[in-house]
Amino acid sequence: MSTTLKFYVSTDRKRKTDQQLPIYIRVIHLRKKAEGKLSVIPISEIDLIAWNSDLQRFNSKKEKLIQYNIFLNELQNEFHNYLRSNVSQMAKISAKDIRDHLLSRNFCPETKVVQATTDYYENIIEPDTDKALGTKKNYKKSINHFTQFLKHKKLINTTVKDFKRKHASMFVDYLKKDIPLIGKKALNSQTANSIVKNIRPIFKKLYLDEEIVINPFDGVSIPFKKANKPRLTNDYYKSIVSLDLSNKPVLDVYRDYFLLMCYTGLSHCDLFNLRDYEVTKGKIEIIRKKSKVLTVQILINQVLSIIDKYKGQIPEQRIIPKKSLDKVNQNLKLIGVLAGVHFPLTTYAARRFFRQSIHEAGIHEELVRKSLMGHSVASDMDSHYFLVTDNILLEAKHKLDNHFNSLNK
Repeated sequence: MSTTLKFYVSTDRKRKTDQQLPIYIRVIHLRKKAEGKLSVIPISEIDLIAWNSDLQRFNSKKEKLIQYNIFLNELQNEFHNYLRSNVSQMAKISAKDIRDHLLSRNFCPETKVVQATTDYYENIIEPDTDKALGTKKNYKKSINHFTQFLKHKKLINTTVKDFKRKHASMFVDYLKKDIPLIGKKALNSQTANSIVKNIRPIFKKLYLDEEIVINPFDGVSIPFKKANKPRLTNDYYKSIVSLDLSNKPVLDVYRDYFLLMCYTGLSHCDLFNLRDYEVTKGKIEIIRKKSKVLTVQILINQVLSIIDKYKGQIPEQRIIPKKSLDKVNQNLKLIGVLAGVHFPLTTYAARRFFRQSIHEAGIHEELVRKSLMGHSVASDMDSHYFLVTDNILLEAKHKLDNHFNSLNK
């Protein structure tokens, strides 16, 4: 029983007043079709150029279109959650039922801010299987801080329409102050900024759902000085590769995991979700779980060697055994100590090392680096006129092979 969801921009349904183009969904279930218009603000014909009909997303760095992509991703997640929740009832459910469920997820205009934040976590964050447990905990903590702020400032009954920029500014002040009366301690700027960053998407969704006319957190940020994190040097990398783990064989898989990240730059969830069948003739094309950006690589020989090491031995055809991020980082710290690395070894260090290796291998074309790292397109103009072909990726692969071969000598 096939059930599909498609997003498309309807060029046949222009608004007569301003020629704007609405975005529609199309649900197909039990060979029946149901369509409906999304509540997001229609787009202009200029923005239509950025629409990728294959990915059903906008290929643009414009803030408005990035927010549309986030909204479509959330709707896609809700679609899959609905299918999972009703798997035993799908024969009784119509395409219209699914469409109506997806289109009725707008917040009520009279919804209180505190309820909107709770709904966002329960309906968007918690069911999202792509988000790590730690990420969900961070969202929960941020919402708890926000709720305590609303209580302290007696804004607990404020509706989403009445929550203004001045309230967002008050929230920032609240985070950075000691309030002995309620036992609250001031947070540093970096922590406060991360909390605001998790609250902002709640209001962005309200804006896209046309429940508010402006996001009160737009432009609200807290300047802070980023910590200068130590980098994995080539010498440290060599120490990790040559480390004798014969007396601690349990650490071997964690070293392989770390090296795979050093060689590919993939994140924890992308790496553990990569399957054997997604490696086609030494090449991968995957959508990054976090950024929803396409990553294309022709894998270097060291990666293929590690994949062959575990092939056929792991359930679900994963390329490497699945471990929690906390457990991986815990064991990486032990490997780092054994290898003489002077700072705590983490997965983050591996991804930074891959980015540094791209540069040292002589790969300087920006769009090629973007393709390897899975970052957003650096320039919309470049993306129209420059194509990252297999030959270009193969050249990058050879450069990386040579680079790592020279390090491993």
